[in-house]
Amino acid sequence: MKPQEKGNASSGYRLGAAAAAGYGLGLFAAGSLGWQHAALPVLVWACLTRREGPRAFVRDWWPLVLFWLGYDSMRVWGSLLYPRVAVEEPYRWEAGLFLAPTGEIWPHYFVAWMRQHGNSVAARALYACCNMVYLSHLFALPALLLILWLRRRRLLFRRLLLSLAALGYLGLAGYVAYPAAPPWWVYENGFRRPTPERSRPAGLESGSVLSTLFHYSPNRFAAIPSLHGAFPLLLLLVLALHGARLRWIALAGSYTAAMWFACVFLNQHYIVDLLAGVPLVPAALPFAAMRRFVRGPSGQPPSG
Repeated sequence: MKPQEKGNASSGYRLGAAAAAGYGLGLFAAGSLGWQHAALPVLVWACLTRREGPRAFVRDWWPLVLFWLGYDSMRVWGSLLYPRVAVEEPYRWEAGLFLAPTGEIWPHYFVAWMRQHGNSVAARALYACCNMVYLSHLFALPALLLILWLRRRRLLFRRLLLSLAALGYLGLAGYVAYPAAPPWWVYENGFRRPTPERSRPAGLESGSVLSTLFHYSPNRFAAIPSLHGAFPLLLLLVLALHGARLRWIALAGSYTAAMWFACVFLNQHYIVDLLAGVPLVPAALPFAAMRRFVRGPSGQPPSG
């Protein structure tokens, strides 16, 4: 690397450290700094250290880190969107397009089904499996990316990371443009508008993993588009276009189907929420082939 390029890179790392530190201070001033932000000091250190490993992580992961920070920032200003949250309209769309045999929308139908059959072993097992699939949204794809990064599968790693980050940015834009209430809100509150004081599900078991997730969630009204449904679908397409082995493509397809079912079964998303995320996938897919980022330092495509 030329001296000028080294100087520009060092300036970029220092800017990243200042931005992460400033973000942490902003959260502290707003009273929103929590244990979940323990990684911020690590990020600052990774930007300032001269060790190649931490700096490589910052250099390779920054598009996704920016998405995570952007979404996390909604815990400070997300409540400003509450007066605009669409409550009745998504329900009307769902009721007009997708009704269960009983005449209810499918998310509410599954709530009633669990109330009726929840004591059976099969129903409890199904509920537990759906919770695991739904919560895997938080760690499954980051874990996959980390494995690819550690194993130096550079090409697939960059394709996935850039397209997933692009999809995340599109999702954030959708949340701001059209904040929408999920089906659990209508089930518990009718068409009342949420407030900062009341924005969590009352029906969740206290102390459960899902209850804790909602407690720390930056935005509880990020229903449209559903990134829970879009992320696995993008994973499936990137693996297919990358030429991954058939068993991995089949596993990604099964995971996508399981996630879509879990979102509806757990009363977390309407089917229309999931469908609204589908057009974002082809919009994000071209980022997997951006030469500037996919090609390695030598100008040649990375291996993997």
